[in-house]
Amino acid sequence: MKKMIRAMTVCLMGLASAITLTASESPQQTGGTDGSIAVRQLTFQPSEDDFYIRFGGQGKVTTMANAAAVERLLGKDSAKKLLELVDFKKEKIALASWATSGPPEGSLKHEVKGEGKERRLVFYVQAPAGAQIRGQRERIAADFFAVPMDIAVVFDPTERF
Repeated sequence: MKKMIRAMTVCLMGLASAITLTASESPQQTGGTDGSIAVRQLTFQPSEDDFYIRFGGQGKVTTMANAAAVERLLGKDSAKKLLELVDFKKEKIALASWATSGPPEGSLKHEVKGEGKERRLVFYVQAPAGAQIRGQRERIAADFFAVPMDIAVVFDPTERF
């Protein structure tokens, strides 16, 4: 009986470890959308090898309200992929450049703050729950989002715990 309990414990610990690794290494997750604000993450696979080195980990948001701005940032060929995904009459593109350390790593989130003309969309990095020791590696990232044209978009550089 003790051998069976020990075997089950080892299996459950292995499963928990696998789930933790999968969750911390999964693609970046966003959350915290307000029901009245539609924020869509845009699927973008850069064709340049140095894309994340040039644009990742800067702790800021760059917004682009038209096709010309996207082309200036990315070049005509790369921009073509993103331009198909956005209607610039209603939306603009926000490039969130962020970093986190791990394992386990934090994730990019967003929230709506303020009322009326002070209303803004805030991107931030959420630290993993209950993480004690981190900092063995740094992950830099840059993610594109379609956001409403009429809202201000900012980045809060302080990781939240």
